[in-house]
Amino acid sequence: MTGQMDACQLAGTGASFLHEARRIDPDRFFCALFVPPAARMAAMVLIAFNHECTRAVATPASWAVAGPMAGLIRLQWWRDVLESGNAQRHDTAVALLELLGRGMVRRETLEGIIMARECELDGLPDGAAWQASMLDGAGGVQVAMAQAAGFTDPTLLARIRLMGGIYGAGALVRYLPVVLRAGRCPLPEDALAAVGLTRDGLRTGQATPTQIATLRDGLRQQGREWLDMVREGPRLPRAALATGLPAVLGLRDMRGHVGNDADASLRGMGDRLAVMGALLRGRV
Repeated sequence: MTGQMDACQLAGTGASFLHEARRIDPDRFFCALFVPPAARMAAMVLIAFNHECTRAVATPASWAVAGPMAGLIRLQWWRDVLESGNAQRHDTAVALLELLGRGMVRRETLEGIIMARECELDGLPDGAAWQASMLDGAGGVQVAMAQAAGFTDPTLLARIRLMGGIYGAGALVRYLPVVLRAGRCPLPEDALAAVGLTRDGLRTGQATPTQIATLRDGLRQQGREWLDMVREGPRLPRAALATGLPAVLGLRDMRGHVGNDADASLRGMGDRLAVMGALLRGRV
């Protein structure tokens, strides 16, 4: 494999991935500190990979010029990495291919994360398409972490996938104005039409506070439905639950008051205690 690292080399990059994960995705970074130690480095790599995929669709300037093409090109680069095994000296790609080579994550899970962002760029026509995108994207990140922790049972992974979706829905509730300002529109077109909006209108800041509030209510409802599905099953093993802990933050975001300045709000001690409490209780 071109650019392959051995285990010692990958461990040697640990400090840089830890620092990067903390900077780019503090929510998942904090939760990943509780995954089994053998999977912690993989979790940091997956956080970096997910950030690269998300950054590909957050292109407000290029969107105005070329539409989704710039983002699709960036995402195709990651597809090519997975298909060719050539990391092209990109640190995150090198580490990601190492995880694949060691069998710690499944390629189709990573491809699902890419596909979720591609679907976002193409447009999500309805709620079913949005659900699939959220569960493959935010859900897929947590599934990949569970795979890295050694979990393979499809039923268990399906529940972790839902927990990732809960976090994704909650994060949109919390950060929706910020996400839109970044040029993204990760919402279904039928939900936008129901409140009198279009994708382009939402991107250009034409949404009223009432419309944003209605969209947030829809996200909360979906998150609650996924939570009910997660709670239908038996308690997850603690190590598996650890890979889905971002759901706790997503639930707090859905329950809490949010405003247009939510992007400036930092996580507090209550958020951290809630994550640790869920792990101690053994359920979200």
